[in-house]
Amino acid sequence: MKRLVMALALVLSLASPALAHNLWVNLTESFAHPPGHVTTLLGFGHVMPFDDLLTSDHGVIRLQTYSLVGPDGRAVDLRLPSAKVEPKQKTPLNLTVQGGDLGLRKIALTGQTTPGTYQVAAKSHPLFFTMYVDAQGKKRMAPKPMDALSGAKQVFASMKYQSFAKAFFAVKEWSQPQALGHDLELMPLSDLSQVRVGEVVRFKVTFQGQPVTSNIQNIETMTCESNTFGVPDGFHLAAYIMNGVAQFRMPTAGQWVANIYYHRKVADDPRFKDLRGKCKDVYIAGSIGFTVKP
Repeated sequence: MKRLVMALALVLSLASPALAHNLWVNLTESFAHPPGHVTTLLGFGHVMPFDDLLTSDHGVIRLQTYSLVGPDGRAVDLRLPSAKVEPKQKTPLNLTVQGGDLGLRKIALTGQTTPGTYQVAAKSHPLFFTMYVDAQGKKRMAPKPMDALSGAKQVFASMKYQSFAKAFFAVKEWSQPQALGHDLELMPLSDLSQVRVGEVVRFKVTFQGQPVTSNIQNIETMTCESNTFGVPDGFHLAAYIMNGVAQFRMPTAGQWVANIYYHRKVADDPRFKDLRGKCKDVYIAGSIGFTVKP
């Protein structure tokens, strides 16, 4: 039951992207000791650089892949974070303490490291969730597609959710990174290693290889959030996605995350014909983490 409640919290949050838990990648570069190293840490929640555990009372997300991809497209497994839910430790301070694995990894450069752009990417497992009325008339919820239910009289809501996250770092020079074949693919069209306050940053957004764009039926937007802008007032940058491209003029220095939530009704979109009978809605999230210099 606890897992169902956690999943329900995630599903309900998806009704509003502003409330949903985001997944992103934090990269920190250190060159104090040449040739230097980069640390990667997964962020989940709302507050950068990191907010919540990947497995918590406020949502749960389990990763399918977590990898480092070189300029030539070769991928190295960074080992998946543990999906174990650590027990909460009670304290005499009326607080609880809980541990968790956020995928902290050190990527050390060598004198032979190939120049160019590297990306750290994470992809979650697809999650199905259905709310329904059973044969006895009781309201139920299950982490299953509709066709895996037995005795359901009525389905209130059923969805599939998946999340993709990326961040990039350059060794000696920026090169255009390669697409990874994600269903929802976010790619930088700007040199993210040299972004400064006041400059424009552009992103390419595709779904199944086709440009995402705003039209009469769907107003597609990308948001951009930072702990140096809009916190704690709860606002962020937003831009329309037109012909697969969204852009922002960056107002402050610090860490930023560009996000998109892509939502479609299964019955209205022929691309999801294989999901008919399994769910009613598809939600796919994508993010790119980057840093703006003063």
